[in-house]
Amino acid sequence: MKLGTKIQLYTTVMIVIVVICINLFVYFVYQKVSLDSEATQLESRGINIMKELQNTSDTDVNTEAVLQSYLLSDGYITVVNQKNKSVVQISTDIKYKNLAELYKNEQYKKVVDKNGNHFAMVSLPIIWKNGEVSNLQIFENIDFKYETFAILKWILIVSTFIILIVIFLLNRIITQIILKPINELIEQMNKTRETKHYSKIDINNNDTKELKELSNTFNDMMLNLKDHDEKQQAFILNASHELKTPITVMTSYSEMLKRFGKTRPDLLDEGIDTINEEAKRLKYLTEQMLDLAKIERTFHDIKFSKVDIVAQVSILTKKLSQVYKRKINVHTTEDVLIGKINKDSFDQLITIFLDNAYKYSQSEIDLALINKVEHIEIKIKDYGPGIREEDIEKIFTRFYRIDKARSRQSGGSGLGLSIAKELASKNQIDIQVKSKEGTGTEFILKVRKV
Repeated sequence: MKLGTKIQLYTTVMIVIVVICINLFVYFVYQKVSLDSEATQLESRGINIMKELQNTSDTDVNTEAVLQSYLLSDGYITVVNQKNKSVVQISTDIKYKNLAELYKNEQYKKVVDKNGNHFAMVSLPIIWKNGEVSNLQIFENIDFKYETFAILKWILIVSTFIILIVIFLLNRIITQIILKPINELIEQMNKTRETKHYSKIDINNNDTKELKELSNTFNDMMLNLKDHDEKQQAFILNASHELKTPITVMTSYSEMLKRFGKTRPDLLDEGIDTINEEAKRLKYLTEQMLDLAKIERTFHDIKFSKVDIVAQVSILTKKLSQVYKRKINVHTTEDVLIGKINKDSFDQLITIFLDNAYKYSQSEIDLALINKVEHIEIKIKDYGPGIREEDIEKIFTRFYRIDKARSRQSGGSGLGLSIAKELASKNQIDIQVKSKEGTGTEFILKVRKV
């Protein structure tokens, strides 16, 4: 169902329900007030009759004449004794005979239906001529009131249908006005889709706040998709280039071995060694790309825990110093520093920076742990050739290498720091880089404290 149809349908139904409820309320309230008013007026008349009868009780005035004088234009008056017999009956219509209610020793008023007519009725206790307590009962025909109620009912029904039609038409017009800019926005989006380009849509200053936010969100999405697509294309091109080199070398040496391997032992050894090295490099590059894909795929599945950073780094550096056959100095004044990290990805992150320091310098590696107010600072410093200032912003780009020849000699793939950036982002760790050519590079990691 279209949004416009939903708005029109829901709004119309809700308003009609409200109108029907209001009409029912008006009808029944008016009916009750009208009937109560008639009964109250009748009660006042009965009280006046009762007073008149009391005033004439000591005279010879005919009580029936008094009752006759108070008879309504269309009604019935009777006096009912305790034996439920009508002592006196006065009516304007013979069919009103025997309307009397049973004797009750109390005053009350109500609306009754008798013989197909509607009556307002009041009953008052009085002392009759013989000294017996009886009921003075007065009935007034109020059929005209019910005719008014019927007219009111039809007026409300007709008005409800008229309101329904008016509301439906107004809803249609209002819905079209509201949805017009949305439809225009959809049309612009469709045009953007048909062009197969990541084009932004124009934002109309006259649009509502919601539409402007929707347009801005769409434009941001287009920019993100464009950036993601460009990165994917660049990744494919760079990966193809990186994979092409070892494959080309392996192919060339395998062809050479096919020709001269049997007659040239020196070429045989050289070819086998080269193919073996390139195969290892190809394996390493593939593993790096798989790691990068795995990190991106499991970005939302990471679980954090409280870890002693001092102990974790000490264990890791002790293990890596034996692997590298090089000393890694750990400097800290704290015995315990608790951070909130993902232990596995944190180890991988520190390993990348230590491995980077190992590859690009021949000196010892310094690692410092510093307790700051809001975070734990980890500084990893090497004393290698350093990085040019203009290259610092690019070192986290995939496959970017400052010196390709030196990187190839060290076995670098250009993916290590890119993976490190993803791992740091997963652990909500900020990275800063300080470097100067000829003096070395320092990576500063800011870990969240608990």
